[in-house]
Amino acid sequence: MRFYLLLFTCCLFLFGCQAPMNVQQLENKNQSLQQQLGQANQRISALESTNQKINADLKESNRIAAVMDKEKLSVNKESTALRGQLRSFVQLQIDSLKSFLLNSNLLDYIGGELVKRTKYDNKPLMLVDAKNPIPQPGVLNGVGGYFVKPTTLIVKVLRKVNDNFVVAWESKPLAINKTGFVKKRFPINVGVEKGDIIGYYFPKLATVSFDEGTGDTRYTKENLTLGSRLKLSSLSDRDNKRAYSLGVYALLK
Repeated sequence: MRFYLLLFTCCLFLFGCQAPMNVQQLENKNQSLQQQLGQANQRISALESTNQKINADLKESNRIAAVMDKEKLSVNKESTALRGQLRSFVQLQIDSLKSFLLNSNLLDYIGGELVKRTKYDNKPLMLVDAKNPIPQPGVLNGVGGYFVKPTTLIVKVLRKVNDNFVVAWESKPLAINKTGFVKKRFPINVGVEKGDIIGYYFPKLATVSFDEGTGDTRYTKENLTLGSRLKLSSLSDRDNKRAYSLGVYALLK
């Protein structure tokens, strides 16, 4: 009995000695955690301050960017309007110069003599002028001819490739609204090379006048479209040597 009492007394003594030690450890750990929490709060506060500064800088950058975009848009509008006005002015001057050159007979003429003749076809035809090839490189400006009736005309450039001629360019349909001698300017100039020959397609009626015996204009009923190939020997009326009052105006080198 005394043994058990002694053992119980020792346990109480040991527990009483360890308890203060455990409390002290907990207090130390708690103090350490408090310090860490304080440091963490300081870092959070610093990050929040930095984040506020970054947001302020970003807002200012966005404001500046918006102002710059507005200024750039304004400058672009002004420069676009100015370029448009300049292009219109230059194009007007170019068109005026083209018309002046054509109407003043200052351009080179390639084709049949522009005189009144006695005959005309009065049916759809594709004419190819084999007698008057382009003598030098240059640009085509327009077309002229003597017409018996109003009609529609498409001018084509045929370029020699090996033994064939290939349709390399064609104009938009040109309305011939009056009779007699008529000149029509192409909206867009087209480059030509030495040796090119000119074709004239009349989708309605070929009403340009012609004679026989002095030319070499041949014809076909087919419309020679872009990229079409043909041999001159395949065209009709070689022997009659037709000469049409029809040709093109060009600025040659």
